[in-house]
Amino acid sequence: MTLANMLNVASGSENPLLRLVSNARKDGSKVRIVSNYDIDAVIASGIVVKYLLQSDVRYEYLTTLDLDRAVLAKEVPTISFGTHLSELRNCVSLVRGERSEIRRLGDSYLVSTPYYSYNVLKVLEDVMIVTNDVRYYVLTSMLGKYIPRLKAYQVDDLVRNYVKELCDLNLLRVVRGLKIFNYSLVEVSKALSRSLDVFVPGYGGADLGRDVRSLSEAELGNEVLSSIAKFSQTKFLVNDLVGDNYYTAQEWFFRDMYEFLYALISVADVYGVHYIVASISVTNYLPLIRLKYEGLLKELAANISKVKDVGIQQVRKNLYRVRLSSQVPITPICKVLKSYFIPLDSIVVYELDNYLYISLFDTPLDSAASLVRGGYERVGSLIRFKELRLS
Repeated sequence: MTLANMLNVASGSENPLLRLVSNARKDGSKVRIVSNYDIDAVIASGIVVKYLLQSDVRYEYLTTLDLDRAVLAKEVPTISFGTHLSELRNCVSLVRGERSEIRRLGDSYLVSTPYYSYNVLKVLEDVMIVTNDVRYYVLTSMLGKYIPRLKAYQVDDLVRNYVKELCDLNLLRVVRGLKIFNYSLVEVSKALSRSLDVFVPGYGGADLGRDVRSLSEAELGNEVLSSIAKFSQTKFLVNDLVGDNYYTAQEWFFRDMYEFLYALISVADVYGVHYIVASISVTNYLPLIRLKYEGLLKELAANISKVKDVGIQQVRKNLYRVRLSSQVPITPICKVLKSYFIPLDSIVVYELDNYLYISLFDTPLDSAASLVRGGYERVGSLIRFKELRLS
């Protein structure tokens, strides 16, 4: 049973998410969208906003950082992603879970699901105009669960089925081969244009000093393993490097889904998640992501291998401090660090130009704020502050 059908059964009539929007349209009221900083939650929010615009319904988009008692005191129909707003009466909240489950709590619903954006798409695709870019966004958010790809588990059935769906729509092709972006053994001009597995030094846009496209797959695999060995103590075989590479079959400004994913999380660090939501709801914003992102990725790739040398300091259990030499998108760096050097459940504090930063993509606001002595300010999808609370 799909999530849409489950919602219908749980509500006993019309899908509560659709009913919430329908009632707002009739009353002339607005709908409030709330999300945390998870890229899947942000993309799901953008899809709902696009639906509200098409339905001529007023809305406001807030992040968990925007919420306070005054905001929650206002009785506004709310759809939230990644956070359960138990204080609200008329609310549909989606939270992360291994499988889809629904609980009715008075006039509100708590939905547990492994993927926000995919299930929102399935709920809304029959009642809104779904453009190709939205379907690309959804797959991108689902793949966020599987980065860095070298250490990812096999994708689950929902991802496989959605990939098949996009292939049937001629929106996507899948190329089996080495999981490297700068160089591909299949149609270089059509498939993979640059590296986003930035934990592989030399394959993140940096010049290797020679053209490796003439190497066989085995030779290229050994080249990559040698490069990984310089950066990580983790041991891999050539077969570990082989997997599915996803790229767009239709003309679009991103050829590869993982490339697009890192573009989103990099731009969100710098410009904030509101920018991503606007990009989904207003298609003309999309090229700006590519324009702003080109330089960011090159700088990120150049800096990622320096982080280990610049310094990683363990402050206490599950708290690390990392010095950066230049301003780069922090969230991708954090994903790499937590794959190789730092435990996954740790909080990473970044030091740059006499300021400290914490990424809200992987650290809840309450946990981040508890480490701040004095005030903090919001910078994109980060908080910035001066002094770390150690006691």
